Amino acid sequence: MGPSGGRYSGRPWSLSPMSSPTPAARMPPAASREAELARAESDLSTLEGRLHEQLAQATAEASALATRLEQTRQALTRAHQAPSADPMLGEQASRLQLAVAPALDVEAPRSRALEARQAALQARRQAGSEMQSLLRAHQEQAAQVARAVTEAEAVLKRQAEAAKARQEAASRAQHEAAKARQAELARAAAAARAQGHAPPPAAAARPATPPESDARRNGRVRMHTSIDMRSDSNFFTGFSLDISEGGVFIATVDAVPRGTQVELDFTLPGGRPMKVTGVVRWVREANSRTPELMPGVGVQFTGLPAEVASAISSFVTTRDPMFFPD
Repeated sequence: MGPSGGRYSGRPWSLSPMSSPTPAARMPPAASREAELARAESDLSTLEGRLHEQLAQATAEASALATRLEQTRQALTRAHQAPSADPMLGEQASRLQLAVAPALDVEAPRSRALEARQAALQARRQAGSEMQSLLRAHQEQAAQVARAVTEAEAVLKRQAEAAKARQEAASRAQHEAAKARQAELARAAAAARAQGHAPPPAAAARPATPPESDARRNGRVRMHTSIDMRSDSNFFTGFSLDISEGGVFIATVDAVPRGTQVELDFTLPGGRPMKVTGVVRWVREANSRTPELMPGVGVQFTGLPAEVASAISSFVTTRDPMFFPD
């Protein structure tokens, strides 16, 4: 009974153990276990708070009950001694003499819980110290690997830059030599025309022609060239900008007539030789007024395999093709 005479109606509180996984169940990852434990600890803390409130209320009610019991005993004794006392008072007094107010003693389980919490706290401190040591060792090892990777990356970068510089220097030297050759040939051609003589033939950059029997058989001239970021030879397109409808400008001082059927072998940077067929659509003659422009011929594609077209399309994304009106 409570101090006001009413009975405490709170539901009994109990601690239910966490359900353990079956042997066949896999142990969840550490992060999932920590989250589950954090939720369980939070729920347990809430339940413990409610339990402490119930224990405090039960203890207060027991103390009040003991006080009422003693006061009622004394009142019954005095009333029973009165001359006109009701015989029932003696019966009630005898009953209360045997009654004892219950004591609530939870110190034993409370002590065990505190010891378990202290042991768990110590275990967590020990685990935290071990993880801190492992973290420092991990950070030191990761820093060593990162330094080694950074040094290797720096060496690779220097090597790539040096190779690029050598390639650019070689390309510039080749380009300058070609320009010098073209200028010299242009001057010789101009001098020969002024004197009424044909210009001297240039052995270098002369297209290789097939043997006479091959020329009679297929009616094509075989030509070779290399195309890179600085070569005088380059691809060209017309208004359609479709490389398959364009062709290749071949830098050469020994041009072949327009309409000549050509079998062309060419190479791109880092690639294997490729073969296409075409026809000479235009010719650029040597001109002393524009010595920077190499003479040559524009060969329009007539047979362009899909693999070659794909390689050319990839190349022209890094070097713009020449323009020649359709």
